[in-house]
Amino acid sequence: MQLSEPGLRIHEFCKLIAIVGTSVLLISQAIANDDFAVNSIRAVKFEDQLRLDAEINYQLNDEIKEALGNGIAMTFQVEVQIKFLRDWIWDKTIASVTHVHILKYHALSKQYIWRNLNSGVDDTFPDLDSALLHQGRIAAMPIANTAGLHQEGHYIVRLRARLLTNELPLPLRMKSYFFAKWRLSTGWHEWPL
Repeated sequence: MQLSEPGLRIHEFCKLIAIVGTSVLLISQAIANDDFAVNSIRAVKFEDQLRLDAEINYQLNDEIKEALGNGIAMTFQVEVQIKFLRDWIWDKTIASVTHVHILKYHALSKQYIWRNLNSGVDDTFPDLDSALLHQGRIAAMPIANTAGLHQEGHYIVRLRARLLTNELPLPLRMKSYFFAKWRLSTGWHEWPL
């Protein structure tokens, strides 16, 4: 089918719009947010377990603080993996642990409520900074049995903390697809074991 000159221009214009739109979306998704940072991590052997101590600095931007202050609960996830490094094929995941926390503001009591969904433990805090400081301290979290680390070779511990945007209400979840300020993450941080 042969397109006329005006039809050809419209077709080319639509292709250009599609390419630009896709590029903008991909670039916005690739921009890393430095609002969360892993300050320290240490794996310690205790009896037959490997336990993790870590410190994560959670800095929330104004838009997320406003949503939190308006009663929107924020769900955070901390993922820890132990990987066995191999030369010729993909690294093998020896252990993987995920902890999920919910942080919300209770307007009546003017308190921040922090809940660990793995253990069911709740804590309350008078301000956001103390709640985030508490959330960022990981102490003696079991991550693996030492019996699983029997192979000779190199192991690494990987840690990532992030805001789970798929747990946000639908309007904010849609916003998180297009605006990087809603996709807060430390990215993967690796340390030798």
